[in-house]
Amino acid sequence: MSAELPFDAGSRSGGSSDAPVEGRPVELLGTVQLITYRNEENSYTVARLETDAGGTPVSVVGTMAGVEPGDTVLVRGKWTIHRTYGAQVDLASCELRPPAGRRGLVKFLGGGRIKGVGPKTAERIVDALGLDVLDRLARHPNLLQTVPGIGREKARVIIAQLEEQRHAAVALVFLQDHGLGGALAMKVFRAYGVRTIEVVRDNPYRLADEVLGVGFRTADILARNLGHDPDSGFRIAAGLRFLLGQAALEGHTGLPPEMLVQKAAAFLEVDEQRVESVLVDALGGARGGQGAHDDGDSLPELVEEELVYRRDLWAAEGVVADGLRRLLADPSPLVDWDPDAAVAETERDEGLELAPDQREALRLTLTSRVSVITGGPGVGKTTIVRGLVRILRSQGRLVELAAPTGRAARRLAEATGSEASTLHRLLGLIPGAGGFRTIRDEPLVLDVLVVDEISMVDIQLMAAVLDALPADAGLVLVGDVDQLPSVGPGEVLRDLIESGMVPVARLTTIFRQAAHSGIVRVAHELNAGEIPQFDDRPDGQAFFIERDDPVGAVAAIKTMVQQRIPRAFGLDPLLDVQVITPVHAGPVGTVALNDGLREVLNPPRPDKAEIERFGRKLRAGDKVMQIRNNYDLLVFNGDIGHIEALDPDEGLALVRFDERGVEYELDDLDQLVPAFAITCHKSQGSEFPAVVMPLFTAHFVMLRRNLVYTAVTRAKQVLVLVGEPRALQIAATTPGSGQRHTRLTERLRD
Repeated sequence: MSAELPFDAGSRSGGSSDAPVEGRPVELLGTVQLITYRNEENSYTVARLETDAGGTPVSVVGTMAGVEPGDTVLVRGKWTIHRTYGAQVDLASCELRPPAGRRGLVKFLGGGRIKGVGPKTAERIVDALGLDVLDRLARHPNLLQTVPGIGREKARVIIAQLEEQRHAAVALVFLQDHGLGGALAMKVFRAYGVRTIEVVRDNPYRLADEVLGVGFRTADILARNLGHDPDSGFRIAAGLRFLLGQAALEGHTGLPPEMLVQKAAAFLEVDEQRVESVLVDALGGARGGQGAHDDGDSLPELVEEELVYRRDLWAAEGVVADGLRRLLADPSPLVDWDPDAAVAETERDEGLELAPDQREALRLTLTSRVSVITGGPGVGKTTIVRGLVRILRSQGRLVELAAPTGRAARRLAEATGSEASTLHRLLGLIPGAGGFRTIRDEPLVLDVLVVDEISMVDIQLMAAVLDALPADAGLVLVGDVDQLPSVGPGEVLRDLIESGMVPVARLTTIFRQAAHSGIVRVAHELNAGEIPQFDDRPDGQAFFIERDDPVGAVAAIKTMVQQRIPRAFGLDPLLDVQVITPVHAGPVGTVALNDGLREVLNPPRPDKAEIERFGRKLRAGDKVMQIRNNYDLLVFNGDIGHIEALDPDEGLALVRFDERGVEYELDDLDQLVPAFAITCHKSQGSEFPAVVMPLFTAHFVMLRRNLVYTAVTRAKQVLVLVGEPRALQIAATTPGSGQRHTRLTERLRD
């Protein structure tokens, strides 16, 4: 009895009479006939394969890095039966093999990978030089000129391309043999070309800094497979840079050197003295202007100034400090008008009486070149901005309003009646280039810039703002310092306030209209460290529903979102009610809640198209969020919309963001995630008619006052918390997770 093979080498096109069976393993050797789709970012490919056994070409789908029509490949995977496209092989692996036979060689040369060589020219080359044509040309490239119809220049171009293809094939095999996946291997080859093997052998940790998608852990595995010493300076320097990158993800611009050394020694499992020695060398190299590589190539450097920084974050912090000091050195007011008279006229024109702290805030902004306005909900920050803009424009000043996100900019525009834009658009970000324009050559044209939701602005974005401002401009920063800090590194708003160098107006008086709001009351009680008092009457705004277990909470959340809130407040359950949760995982995390809420708010129907891409299901009618800035489509991280139409066959989705429809192609769908439930961090800068939030002691690590306060202040008309009273008590009495490691405060004081 023969042993069962791990892969079934047969198929209906591979010599077996058995039809493909869903899930059955399969191995095929053949030539790529056609590539019908490829994602250049991750090398996900849909191709047709002519098997060596003959028969009907087979559809294969999966990662096929560096593979082109005409290539001979060995593929392994399993059969899947697609409802539209029929039988196809879902790839587990794809290995390039040297082309064999006349047909394979003609396909390889004339399949499109060699520019200037079509099928007819390929046939002439193979017929003239034989089946060992590739080996012969590698040894004697001038032989190509003997082929009829190929002159010296054309031969030179073809040989150069063949040489690149040969290097690519060797490099991809080398990288994959040492543990790098196909898509990443292709990215590495594109970065280094013919030097790929040399660079990787010399220092694989370069990849973590220079190739997008290759992290430290991947480079470390590659280095170990290549026999590099775990104590090598390359490895420790790369580990230090990696840990500083991780610190930046946690909000720090740098780390104290002792802390960094301890973290690196534990992470890399090496001696602290060895880490300290490498750190000193790296810092010395940075001071001397040299990188950390023996070959002289420059990599991101480390800088020490009480903290150890990545050079880019050290530079950004310096730009912010220098820019603010420059503006603060100018004592001239924003307008040549008595501030008391300006405030009085604003009160008359607006038909309102400002509270004393609001009057003082308006005076402060008019008389200071840089100022900060901070305060919680209902204290009149927007009223101050509206009055300020009115005064400045009446005096002929050119004022621009901006915010970090599209939703925050729209809120600012609606509240002030003035046009507002995102900071990215205002700063002139070049579409698709991933960076700001050359600010110094093209400064902003304005007299005063007002930035709302400044608590969301990280140190790098703030540096771009300061770099863009004209030397004589004014800057007004508005935000709530008690909300969550920026997702990116730095704690700009808190650092400015604590420095004592920037004039600050802290608003505390609650407007009469807002004083009657249960949401505003709950927010201020929570921010004061008190256990909030919720409404117990049907016409209230802020409610707490006690549930002891997540299962009961999920049921209550579904009922609230689908029925009770829409019925009581006349709101759309899909567009107006937002679930905000502290966590991603677990029964009341974003993943589970999105699945559950989709089934009640947007259930499947035969007329609703669905598509599954990148491990994520999307359905026509879904509520979705953009998770990174896309400057070509002009949609930004945190924008929420809904899928208006979905065409799986064409690979297109039409997503409605407020009044604007945006068409997404298949490759762009990984930028969208379901948004029936979002995290507190993702809710920053947004405002929703209704907010529903689960709170459980199981989320202990996330139960911080500023996190729950941020979610609470997103609600305009109704707020519902669902869960355990003990969890709310923990959140109210637990301050934020500690100040971030930055030196902006000290730099401003210096």
